[in-house]
Amino acid sequence: MSGHRARRHFHRDALRALGVVAMIAIVFGIVLFLIGRWQRRIFTVETAEESAIDSGEDETECIEYEGSTYVRKESVSAYLILGIDVSGPVRSNKSYIGGGQADLQLVVVVDWQEETWQILQLNRDTMTDVPVLGVMGDVVSTQYEQLCLAHSYGDGLEDSCINNVNTVSALLGGQKIDGYVSLNIDGVAILNDAVGGVTLTVQSDFSEVDESLVEGETITLTGEQAVTYVRSRRGVDDQTNLSRMVRQRQYMKALVAQCRTVGEEILLEAYDALSDYLVTDMGSRGLTELMQTMEEYTELETLTIDRESYLDDTGANAYELDSDSLQRTILQLFYEQAVE
Repeated sequence: MSGHRARRHFHRDALRALGVVAMIAIVFGIVLFLIGRWQRRIFTVETAEESAIDSGEDETECIEYEGSTYVRKESVSAYLILGIDVSGPVRSNKSYIGGGQADLQLVVVVDWQEETWQILQLNRDTMTDVPVLGVMGDVVSTQYEQLCLAHSYGDGLEDSCINNVNTVSALLGGQKIDGYVSLNIDGVAILNDAVGGVTLTVQSDFSEVDESLVEGETITLTGEQAVTYVRSRRGVDDQTNLSRMVRQRQYMKALVAQCRTVGEEILLEAYDALSDYLVTDMGSRGLTELMQTMEEYTELETLTIDRESYLDDTGANAYELDSDSLQRTILQLFYEQAVE
């Protein structure tokens, strides 16, 4: 075969191959589109006007409560910190479900005028309306289920985080979340060791889990011990998430104290070491500035919301928030009483 004819056959075969690839892409796109249309038809989807889930921009500026009027503070920002119960570096699951549960959920509220910051710790078992994402990444329904499941929908990266952000925003009456950070569980060990270890007094009996954690002893936790301390539930205390939340608050307080003893350079190095284990929309500079703000401003007492605990139909722990406690917490964090 001549060179000219060989090149002609080659070009023709290449075009055929490209045509096949293009056809596969088109068919795949059509399938995704049709699945998305099917999901939206069989589920009732709330519109943006009907729900605050899609955006934190609809927060109420004024609230009437027990005969008083409260106006939203202009000087506050809120950040969501998520601890994801997934081992290893973050990675896309290439799906629309299976992003991993967010067992730790902290809302950090900074008041720039009062120069204070405060943590609201949300129970991962809190029952709330969770947006369910479809194959196209859009909301196809909502399910009344545990808050920790909000992150499980999506790709395990930004989509999952944003879904969790929207869920928490709606839970808090539409308050805007200004940034988020999610950290896979192995990142706790890396951060712990990067800042030189975290010192605390062990306040639970870990004899069934880790004999190196002796109740009543004050120790500087290694990374592995830190993961055990904040993650373990079975075989420790009453095995509930409430008990684990107490240890998580203790560890977070000790971690912040330790971060205050190191410089900005070490914090930036810690961020670099964590980069494969976290997802955030804030960047290294934003995170460092938040940490420095927490160092310089006055920390207020960590808040939780009163609740009623029960077992749902599947036997899983459920946490029903007290509506009055929820409203008072929202007012305390984001509002101030209007001047008559």
